[in-house]
Amino acid sequence: MRYREFRVAPWLAKYVECFWVLESGAVRHAVAPERLLPDGCVELMLNFGDLFCEYTHANGGVLQPRRYVAGQMTRPVLVAPTGVVQLLGLRFVPGGTLPFFPTPPSEFTDRITPLADLAPALDRALSERPFDVRTMEERLPLIESILQRHIRAKTEKGASVQHAVTQLIKHSGQISVDELAADLGISGRQLERRFLSEVGLGPKLLSRILRFQQVFRAVERADANWAEIAAACGYYDQAHLIRDFRQFAGQTPAILFDQFTRFTEVFTRKQRMSDFYNTAD
Repeated sequence: MRYREFRVAPWLAKYVECFWVLESGAVRHAVAPERLLPDGCVELMLNFGDLFCEYTHANGGVLQPRRYVAGQMTRPVLVAPTGVVQLLGLRFVPGGTLPFFPTPPSEFTDRITPLADLAPALDRALSERPFDVRTMEERLPLIESILQRHIRAKTEKGASVQHAVTQLIKHSGQISVDELAADLGISGRQLERRFLSEVGLGPKLLSRILRFQQVFRAVERADANWAEIAAACGYYDQAHLIRDFRQFAGQTPAILFDQFTRFTEVFTRKQRMSDFYNTAD
């Protein structure tokens, strides 16, 4: 399975962290579901291969749409390929969906929503030209030009939430929400409302997810025990870290890392070329 990331045009970088592509040959037999973890981002997904199957406790597997928006996640999602994998994703920065979808992101948190339900005209445009060319590299400029034509006017709501998000990312979620609100001159309740309407998650929950994702980098950097990793990532203790793993991964850290797959690994933050605005060359 091959995972790649591509930088977006400068005008789009305010809204989208990157394009990413996941490709592999045809699946020759049934495969076990793979685990996707919350990361603080909304994704626009275009599937040029065979559809993926999503599994929940309520069903034995449902095929995902060909074009859809994966909202903010607060729990793991289990998916499996059914054939050839040719996925292209746009990873939005928190708040970056507003110019493209009129629906507040809180309304599709923890949901897979067909793009046609959120932005019918954009869905129609993306269903045509990008599917007519053969390579992912050829598709990227076409998608950028389509997004530029479909960006909505007068969507800016001020810099307060964007500044707060930037500070949360800079500090890996280890900054007081009260401090953020005071810095912006608004109340904690106002900050919560703004985050829900523009990001899809409250600031405290986004902070927890950013801190949770730092664990994967900490494990990669050092051969430390879980108590040391918990302290390095801002957890009160190891039990605090385990509680977050049970919510966001559905497993304890020891079990998750023992069963870590390549598919899960490429979608953790340690694999990315950028942390939203902190782009590395």
